[in-house]
Amino acid sequence: MEQVKIYDYYSFGFNYTILLIDRKKSSNKVCFDDLERHINFIKTLDLRVSLSCIEMLTLDDDLEILKKLATNLETSSKDIDPALWDKIVEKLKKIDTALDGELNIKIAYLLDEKRFSNEILLNNINKLFSPKTFLLLSTIAQYDFEESGKCLAFDRYTACAFHALRGTEAVLKIYYEKILQIVATDKDTWGTFETAIVNAISAKKLTPEPEEQLILNLGTLRKYYRNKTQHPQNTYSSDEAQDLLSLCLKTVNELIADLKKRNLV
Repeated sequence: MEQVKIYDYYSFGFNYTILLIDRKKSSNKVCFDDLERHINFIKTLDLRVSLSCIEMLTLDDDLEILKKLATNLETSSKDIDPALWDKIVEKLKKIDTALDGELNIKIAYLLDEKRFSNEILLNNINKLFSPKTFLLLSTIAQYDFEESGKCLAFDRYTACAFHALRGTEAVLKIYYEKILQIVATDKDTWGTFETAIVNAISAKKLTPEPEEQLILNLGTLRKYYRNKTQHPQNTYSSDEAQDLLSLCLKTVNELIADLKKRNLV
């Protein structure tokens, strides 16, 4: 997925219009910089037909000639050769038909704002955790919460819930291993971890005992969300996904806080 700002399209069109006007009093450097910016944006958007036209019309050859003039101290500030610029503009106009066609099939989606900003959901999910907590999560847990944020931003609510629960289970696994000094197997699940922790509490093997609210949250997430989401039973609305993500974040923060209190992370 390539992230492109809508402003980039606006500036691209504006700069392209300027590019095609009479530039014969512009320097080699100015013309080269503007032309390079134009072609680089076409490459950024991966407009393959337009890029093929650029290749077929050997516009890159003209750009290379202009580059040498633009980077030479003696010719950089001199006005561009009118014949060279006319040749370049002629090719740009031929490429323009393909460019218009490809830009017409590029579709932009405007994301609705959620309770959490889209900037955080897409790029900084770590900011939703208590300070430094995200850095202490396993790689797979970090991945799942990053995916959960992206799915929420793009209105994929059930996928958001799925990844939030998977990320929470990955953290629960680490919690289980550290406080019980047991290495989890591939067959162990949320239920395995929760049952073992609850049994250890009942047997007075954990000092201090985990907060009651933490254990209740783990049970609630497993009973009402984890199993029904893992298997095709639950689907989620926007509010339901956001409520669940918030509960998962709270639970993960509490799991890590408990491990910190025990000096296990």
